[in-house]
Formats: sequence, structure tokens, C-alpha cells
Amino acid sequence: MANGKSGKGLRGLLVLTALVIGLLTAWGALVRSTGSGLGCPDWPLCHGRLFPPMEDLAAWLEWIHRLLAASATPLLFLSALLAWRRERQPALYRPLFWALGLVFGQALLGGLTVILELPPTIVAVHLAMALSILALTLVAATRAFAPWAARPPHRDLAAIQPAAAAVRAIGMVGLALFALTLVGATVTGSGASWACSSWPFCEGWTIWPGDLLGRVHMLHRLVALGVGVALIWLAVRLAAWPGIPRGIFRWMIAACVLYLIQIGLGAINLWMGFPALLNTLHLGLATAIWAAVVIAWVWALGEAQWAEPALQEAVRLRHLWEPYFTLTKPGIVALLLVTTAGAMLIAQGGLPPILTFIYTLLGGFLVSGGANAMNNVWDADLDQRMHRTARRPIPAGRIGRREAAVVALLFSALGLLLLWTFVNATAAGLALAGWIWYVGIYTMILKRWSPQNIVIGGAAGGFAPLVGWAAITGRVDPMALFLFALIFFWTPPHTWAFAILTERDYREAGIPMLPVVTGARPAALQALIYTGILAALGLAPFLMGAMGRLYLAGSLLLNAWLLGLALRLWRDPSKAHARRLYHASNAYLFMFFVMMAVDRLVRL
Repeated sequence: MANGKSGKGLRGLLVLTALVIGLLTAWGALVRSTGSGLGCPDWPLCHGRLFPPMEDLAAWLEWIHRLLAASATPLLFLSALLAWRRERQPALYRPLFWALGLVFGQALLGGLTVILELPPTIVAVHLAMALSILALTLVAATRAFAPWAARPPHRDLAAIQPAAAAVRAIGMVGLALFALTLVGATVTGSGASWACSSWPFCEGWTIWPGDLLGRVHMLHRLVALGVGVALIWLAVRLAAWPGIPRGIFRWMIAACVLYLIQIGLGAINLWMGFPALLNTLHLGLATAIWAAVVIAWVWALGEAQWAEPALQEAVRLRHLWEPYFTLTKPGIVALLLVTTAGAMLIAQGGLPPILTFIYTLLGGFLVSGGANAMNNVWDADLDQRMHRTARRPIPAGRIGRREAAVVALLFSALGLLLLWTFVNATAAGLALAGWIWYVGIYTMILKRWSPQNIVIGGAAGGFAPLVGWAAITGRVDPMALFLFALIFFWTPPHTWAFAILTERDYREAGIPMLPVVTGARPAALQALIYTGILAALGLAPFLMGAMGRLYLAGSLLLNAWLLGLALRLWRDPSKAHARRLYHASNAYLFMFFVMMAVDRLVRL
């Protein structure tokens, strides 16, 4: 909160800075829509001069864009300096310093955009950085006004909960809106605007075209539909939530109204052939909607954090977002992404195309994270009975079961859309199959009813390398099936070792894991048998000629190491030996995929 004359001046300066940055973002749309992005073919000069030729409209449009950027920088710098020197409040000057750092990156990226002749990906990243700079400026501006400081701070956690829930909900909608804007920039930059000539469907009644540009175009419309529904739902929820300031509700209503106008403008834009001014207005409205959501989010965050010092730790931003992150089970997702990335490197025989690599991992993260979140939703009653899982977000009461289910489905749907749009249908189909196997077969059926739950249900993890392989090749080859089998036979010893460690938890929850049903020693014997099968399976790629001597040596060493630990656990099924096998199996899988990727690369 900024006070006094300097505070009033800072508030005015921040509002002016935000307006200039918003205008700069909209002007960038005009530059792109008129094809003036290369109006000044050099940088930082224009046609080798300080001012462009008078008769060159494209050069002037690009030059004014650069002038606005040059104006925004000193305004931002002055705001940061004033917040730092006079207000001495980190909540004000830190986001401004972050924004300044992004400004310098934005300038370098702008030059790169000109030099590389406006590749669509860089254009989208350029817009992402502009929206981030605007958001950080609005964070400082909203905090400078601090509307929540007009009343006494909260004295109990119950009064904070509605605002904390609003922070999470508005934040999720804001992230979706951010992604939508970037997809829109990709549509424009890639030429996908013309891929669908009708509205709301594509070329008649087609929802999902067969060509890439058509899919990119329809992805934008589908995400736009989802964001619109989420905005309206959130506005209705905010109106009903007790204790939410009306100001937050009004900003979200403004975002909803602008969004409805935006949808109509998008249809008119298509029917009129994408004139430059309508294109500019389209992004200008998107920027205004983004600004309204950011202000509502910062206000809700300030409302949640406006509390007595003893309560402030509970409502730090990391604690408000942590439930969503924890729902995805990041440790499991990281291991799955290692196998996905490894499969891509092996299939390519080197580094895959960078965009395919990024979209596959991003889509895989969302789908597997969504599946894990749905596992948390379904198993909330079991988690509450287990000491190890009682602190997870749902049983601990940090997030509701319904809210977690919505997050799980949104993550999963977005991940599948990304894979289908930017990778290929085979990879998306395999990711969906893995999701159904893990959620439907393992979580909902086998986990509660069969001691062999992990043997059959654990096959879900084997779909991760299949997705990576299909992302590169578009099909499933024998080597991909080997990777699937590798995960299939690796899962039982890995999981049963962990189950021996946590047998008491599983017993109290009534989950029929094998060590609970048969005891530790018979479970250790079966873990040893599966490890032996895994070791024998490791010879297959060398015998098939798919891998070389480096792989053979590494495979023999790794499998001998894991087999020795499994044998030791069978002889003495203690928790200490189970812990060693469990941790070693994680390292084994990581090193095995790294070794296969290196073998493929060296052989080339």
C-alpha cells in the first residue's frame, strides 16, 4: 500500500505505465495484422535511419511500435525506482523489477523476431512476455491502491478461506485465458486464421479437421469456449461466496462482458476476412480481459493475505497453489516424463524436433498429472485412513473433492488436445488409453479388490514411453513394445518394495496390496521373480540388433545390481532392504533410459 504524496504519484505512474503497456500490446497486433512486422528490416534502426521513410506506412507502424516500447521502459523503470527508494515495500517494487527484467528479454526477443523473420513460436513467446509484463505492473498498481486495507485485518482462518478459494479459482481461469491468448497468437502467426472459413464449426459441421492448421484453429475455438464457460461459472460463484468484496466480483463481471463481446467480434472478424483494425481490436479486448482478471486475482490475494501476523504464513501464495501441484503427484509425473523423453530420444536417435519434444512433454505432464489428480479424488477416503497420505490436499481439507475433480478433468482434456493438435493422433490416443487404464482399471477397480492390482494396473505407466515413441514415429514399433514391457515388469518389484515399507498403512486402509495379503517374504519372492524376468528381457534389444555393445554392458550391470538387491530382500524382507530396492529401482529406470539414448546416439 502506497501512502502520502509519493504514494499518490506512484499510483498514477503505475496506472499510466499499465495503459502504455496495454496499448503497446494492442499496437503489436496492428503491426502483425498489417504485415508490418518487417516494416523495419533492421534493428534497432529502421532502414538504417533513426526515422523511417515518410511514404512507408509499414515502416511507420513498426517504428511507432518500437517507440511505444521505448516509452514503456522508462515509465516502468521510474515506477520501480520510486517504489524502491520512497515506499520501501517489497510487495510493490519486486514485481516491477521482475517486469524490468522481462522488458530487456522482450527487446532482445523483438530483435530476434525481425532477424528470424517472425517465426510463429517466437511471436507467441513475444506476446507471452508482453502479457507477463502487463500483469506484473498491474500487480504493483493494485497493491499500491490496496482496496482491502480499508478495514481491519482478518483474525481467524475461517474469514480468509473464501478469498483463498477465490485466489485459486481466478488464478486457474487466468492461466487458461493466458494459454488461450497464446494459442490465438499461434493461429495468427502460423496462417491458421484461414484454415476454417465458417463459424462456429470448421468447413460446415466439422469439429476437428484433419489438417494441422485446421486443428490449431479449432483448438483456439474450443479453448475459447471452455474459458468462456469458466468465466461465467466463476462470476456466479463469486456472487454467492460469502465475504468476497464486491469489487472483485465487478472486475470479473467486466471480464465476462468483454469476453462475450470478444466472441462476437471473433465471428465478425472471420466473416469480414480479418481486417487489420478488427484484428487489433480483438487482441486489444483480449488484453483488457486479461487485465481485469489479473486485477481481480491480485485483489483476492490481498484480501486473503490481509490478516494478523500470526495467520500470514498460512496464506502465502505458495500455500494457496500447493494443493493443485500436489494433486498431480509430481514425483510420479517426473519419472513418467523421463521415460517419455527417453523414448523420444531413442526413436529419433538424437535430439527430436524441439517443438515436438516440448508439446509431447507438456501434454504428457497434463494428462498424467490429471490422471493422478483423479486418483486423489477417487481415493480420498482411503488417503484419510493412511498416515502417509492423510496430509494430501483433499483429506487435509485444503481443497474440495469436486474442485479437485474439475482440475483433474481440465488438465487431462487440455493435455490430450495439445497432443492431438501439435503432435499426432496416435500419441494422443495412447495417452488417453493410459489415462483410462490408470484411472478406470487400476484406481476404480483393481486397487481395492485384487492383490495383483499393481501387476495389471501398473501397465498404465508403460503407456508413457509409447506416447514418446509415437510422437516421433507416429506408430508403435517392436522397440516401443519393449519399452512398454520394461515398465510393466519393473513396476511390481518397485511397488511391492514400497508396500513392504508402508505395509501398516495399506493394512489399516484395507487395500489388498500383496505384502498385506501374503506377508513380506512371499511378496519379496514375487518381486525377485519379476526382477529376474526384467533382467532377461533386457537382453532382447541387443539380440534384436536394436541396441549395441554399450547398451549390453550397461544392461548387464544395471540388472545385476537390481537383481542383487531383490535377492537380498527375499532373504531378509526387512524394511531396510525394501527401502534400498525401492530407491534403487527409481535410479535404475532413469539410468536405463539414459543408457539406451546414449547407445543410439553413439551408434550413429
